[in-house]
Amino acid sequence: MGKKKGGDMAEGIVIKIWNVKASSSTRSGASQIQSSIDYIENPEKVCIRIADSSQFQMGNELTYVMNDIKTVDGLYVGARHITDIKNATEEMMQIKEFYGKLDGRVATHGVISLDVTESDPKNAGKLMLLLDELMQKVFPDNQVVYAVHTNTENLHIHFILNTVGLYGKKIHMDNDFMSKVLEPAVNELAEKYGFTPNEKWNRKKRLEDIPLPQRKMILRGLIDNAIEQTDDFAAFIAYLRADGLTVNVGKNLSLQMDGMQRAMRTGQLGKNYTIEGICQRLSTKMDPLVWKSISEEAHYISEKEMLLFTPSKMKNYSDMNQDEKKEAVRMLRLGRNPWEETRNDNWQIQRMSKQLNEIGYVYELVHYYSRGVDNAELALSDIISRRKNLSEERKEIRENLKAYKPIISIYEEMKKYMIRAYLYDAYGRTEYIEDFKRYQELSDRLMNIYGKSVEEVADYIADQKAQLIYAKAQDTELNDQYKIIKNYLDNKKFEVDERGLSFFKAVGHSEAKREAREYGIFASDMKYITAKDVEDIIVRVVTTPDVIDGKNTVTTTVTVLTNDEKVVKEISSKYLDAKAFNDALFELSTEYDLRECQTHRKNIRKNAL
Repeated sequence: MGKKKGGDMAEGIVIKIWNVKASSSTRSGASQIQSSIDYIENPEKVCIRIADSSQFQMGNELTYVMNDIKTVDGLYVGARHITDIKNATEEMMQIKEFYGKLDGRVATHGVISLDVTESDPKNAGKLMLLLDELMQKVFPDNQVVYAVHTNTENLHIHFILNTVGLYGKKIHMDNDFMSKVLEPAVNELAEKYGFTPNEKWNRKKRLEDIPLPQRKMILRGLIDNAIEQTDDFAAFIAYLRADGLTVNVGKNLSLQMDGMQRAMRTGQLGKNYTIEGICQRLSTKMDPLVWKSISEEAHYISEKEMLLFTPSKMKNYSDMNQDEKKEAVRMLRLGRNPWEETRNDNWQIQRMSKQLNEIGYVYELVHYYSRGVDNAELALSDIISRRKNLSEERKEIRENLKAYKPIISIYEEMKKYMIRAYLYDAYGRTEYIEDFKRYQELSDRLMNIYGKSVEEVADYIADQKAQLIYAKAQDTELNDQYKIIKNYLDNKKFEVDERGLSFFKAVGHSEAKREAREYGIFASDMKYITAKDVEDIIVRVVTTPDVIDGKNTVTTTVTVLTNDEKVVKEISSKYLDAKAFNDALFELSTEYDLRECQTHRKNIRKNAL
């Protein structure tokens, strides 16, 4: 490896590339390519002719180059896949025109530069061979023109590469192309031709074996330490630089340590590592800890017993009195078993009891979360809002804990030494003296840098973690309650303030009869109906189990009330057949213009008076 003056190590070979762009016109693309070729073939830059090589003792390499590489008038100019270098632009444009790829990137202009210690003109021939082999390895099907320039301190070679290959494929170079393809290939050929490889590129390659999370962890640790050791941003930056990091400060802060491929913006490390976050941490190190609490969002309701069920028991025949025996015999003669019917009745009533208790629980949830409006959709919306609020509060606590991570880390490390330090301090166990010293060191660090005692930090961590647990418990409760209400709505087991109901559907008599007939559910229910733009009356609907013509069923009584609860009109299904009752409902809806109805669990008009 070559040496620079003063004994510094050589920097090694360097390659840079950039795009030559043009519009979609043929002339513009050709003009750009010709301009680039004219530049690299400029005799004032090439300076030396191969015919004059003896003057510079170029040796056998130049004869080799003359045999294998095309030249122009003896200048250090070469080409690949070009039949006449003087017409290189036309030949490149012919390829582009053939495949119809004339716009965008028309060419790639690159330069490879040798270290100054290896820039003797006698190396021009080897540099041309290196470039030719590089093109063969990386761009084997693309036309290229190149020329060595000897007019600067560093011997370098320019090349103009057609972006469209001989078979129509256009060159694509992503963000990793330089580091993963071109630079390794140049380094490999540099060693082959006796030039100094670029050591920085080698470091890049080694760095790829270090996981990104590990690099982030190291940088966070360095920043945390610098914040502890300084009190303002200028001192913080100076500390990092003194620690051996390359620091760039602009709109963002970026850091680079030995072995890193490129600088990393500290914002990638998290919110607390941006310039704003670091400045805030520097200015608030000694501030009191910020305690956050979780609000009460979940409403804990126990499932109440709306209907207490006591099963009835049919007496044995021998234990019956005379009247009971006569009734039992009468039923048996009619083909009915009184003991079996009693068991069935018990089962039906028990089922009704359970359902009423469940519905009562859901109604109470809806009443609470809809803020007394008894609207199921509003209740669901409110639960969602409460869960979002809990989520925001949990997020704030987690962000606080992240912000206090350096403090918490000190405390967590102290816990490792706490018991052994106590045994030394309280009982003189000398084998634990090192643990005691480390514990004291961490305790002093916590107090002197952050102004916090061990007890304060311990209480803070315990409280904030308890708040998170409480928040999670509430969120779980709200989620369960949401599912219960949603399930009842989806299964149409009950309707609360459903918007836009017809009066017939709002009354719900047909649905109640269907549940009684198909499922044996004989539920008691009371609700109130309001209609759009009808302010002077409210309709009360009461549904109760009943027996009509010896059959178990339900009866619905519909009462029109004034706002002060005076009865205006009343109809009942008990005294009307199905058609007559439905006709009566239709007449009511027409008489009072009951459209777009809503149901309520209580008389909202009464509450408004």
